[in-house]
Amino acid sequence: MIIEEEKVNNRRSYSSYNIVQKGDSEMPVVEDPLLAPPGSKVLYLGNEAVARGAIEAGAKVATSYPGTPASEILSSLARVAKKVGMYVEWAVNEKVAFEVAFAASLANVRAIMSCKHLGVNWISDALLVAAYTGVNGGLVIVSADDTHPYSSQNAEDTRYYTKLAKIPCLEPSDIPEAKEIVKYGFKLSETLQLPVYVRITQRISHSKSDVTVGEVEKVNREARFEKDFKRYVMIATYSKERQRVLNKKYYEDAVKIFDNIEFNKVISNESSIGVIGCGVTFGYVVEALERLGLADKVDVMKLSTPSPLPYNFIGKFLENKEKVLVVEEGEPIVEEGICRIALSFNRNVSIYGQYTGHIPREFELSTGIVAKAIKAFIEGVTPSFERKAAEEIGKRIPALCAGCPHRASYYALKRALRELGKKGIIVGDRGCYNQGIHPPLRAIDTCICMGASIAMAVGFERAGVKEPVIAVIGDSTFYHAGVQPLLDAVFNNSKITVLIFDNSWTSMTGHQPNPGTGVNAMGEPSLRIRAENIARSCGVGFVKVVNPLDLNNTIKTIKEAIMYDGVAVVVCRSPCTLQYLRELRKRGEKPDKIVLIEDRCVGCKLCVTQLGCPALLFDEEKKKPIVNRELCSGCGLCSQVCPREALVLESKLKEEE
Repeated sequence: MIIEEEKVNNRRSYSSYNIVQKGDSEMPVVEDPLLAPPGSKVLYLGNEAVARGAIEAGAKVATSYPGTPASEILSSLARVAKKVGMYVEWAVNEKVAFEVAFAASLANVRAIMSCKHLGVNWISDALLVAAYTGVNGGLVIVSADDTHPYSSQNAEDTRYYTKLAKIPCLEPSDIPEAKEIVKYGFKLSETLQLPVYVRITQRISHSKSDVTVGEVEKVNREARFEKDFKRYVMIATYSKERQRVLNKKYYEDAVKIFDNIEFNKVISNESSIGVIGCGVTFGYVVEALERLGLADKVDVMKLSTPSPLPYNFIGKFLENKEKVLVVEEGEPIVEEGICRIALSFNRNVSIYGQYTGHIPREFELSTGIVAKAIKAFIEGVTPSFERKAAEEIGKRIPALCAGCPHRASYYALKRALRELGKKGIIVGDRGCYNQGIHPPLRAIDTCICMGASIAMAVGFERAGVKEPVIAVIGDSTFYHAGVQPLLDAVFNNSKITVLIFDNSWTSMTGHQPNPGTGVNAMGEPSLRIRAENIARSCGVGFVKVVNPLDLNNTIKTIKEAIMYDGVAVVVCRSPCTLQYLRELRKRGEKPDKIVLIEDRCVGCKLCVTQLGCPALLFDEEKKKPIVNRELCSGCGLCSQVCPREALVLESKLKEEE
């Protein structure tokens, strides 16, 4: 086994990097808005309103894995966890987060688990069985669906999971209601003894609104678990009976509750035309009708319970209607259900929505889009929703931050392949490092889902491709879903190279801690788990740790890894630039900066065309690069790439003088 411990050098490394823990800041302490007294009106981010709802419900356990647009739910709770007596956890992945919260609910305490829509894929295995066992303390699952999508690889509608699992789903229409629905969700969960699902979208998560703060419910319960193997041991022998129990809860009990729930309502103008707004789209419907001058000419239903649908409530609304438009973001889940209910009540009503082309299936809705849909619906025509960006808006290419160590890792990898005379297949993964796909790096060839890079690398290699196969995965993603495929690679004698980009934070979603950070969600010191130690424990034969900002050593090490006959792991460790700069500011220090020595520069553009650093521009008149000193973090990568030593760190320049 080849092992090399991390070396300390003069480039930025963790040897001098301190984790900023809660209480270290010199900023004045301000009372957290989540702790505002009852009756106060507070401007909350939607995710903060969700967090406040959990606090008011007396939840004692909160778990999550970071993912936009859901991250701020747990981050908000982590800020006040100790003050409200709550345990808050960033778990290694969503499945673990759900199972922690689920067990807490079995122990009779209230728990909330939050994630983005992609995280629901991870929890589905446990969720579908948890519906069979049921819960004791209230268990609320909040999914923030990225419906556009703005920051995700797909735009799935997670309401399908609630139908599959047979658990009730609530969908708030605005931010104040998001707080109230989450709070109510715990009571509903305990009434039905089922997990309750709350689906929000990014327009709820990342907008702000005034919210009136309510009383915090005093839920004084002793944590206890009463054994009942027929309920909690879900083997085939016992699951048969639990299936019957679940069906009654979902198809009968939940439907009766939803037929009379306060969050569903009808604005009646005694019209034969109706519009149904689901969740956040209800606000769009109301605004659109006002804009069109139709507010008093159309009946409107506000629907906050997409699964199961309130059978009699909807049946009554459809009575005497000639046509109804269903407005929902995502898939036509409610629309399909409305059609079935109309048939069962023998209502002679035409249902319009996504199937008729009146509501677009793709992307996020808005008041303008809904107004266009309603106008076409009223006029009996089909609208066109072709979307074109304004020509005057220039395209902006996403990029890794100036000084990001991942840029150095990618550059070193591409240099290593070039020096070996290989093209290679670079299998990417989920995280901020997937911005390496953009020019000029063009550094990854695939990007699918969390942890897929290593397993796909095995697949490419075992398929018999002739080029070296390199998997690229971030540290948080490695802890989330990379360990099992690494075991698979070793177990199946694969010959792949794995680069773990370790900046010790879950950076893409807002710098949440992970097992390699050394601090947990509540700011408590925790054991820092090193990726290289996990790799060695998996039986990997080649494990080395490098600082990617030490370019020559990184290139050399990656070349060795690619040539190694077996699974090779290189941990590229250097702190996230944003965290590094924050640490410098905390100490009252400034970063080193790059200086251009013009008489050495020949205008070859290598620094610009090879790296794509936002801090480097090129002056076409002078034929010289320009260093943006506001963005430069002094990583020193460009100084190592420049063949003329024209780009120099200020500290080194002073040494030369």
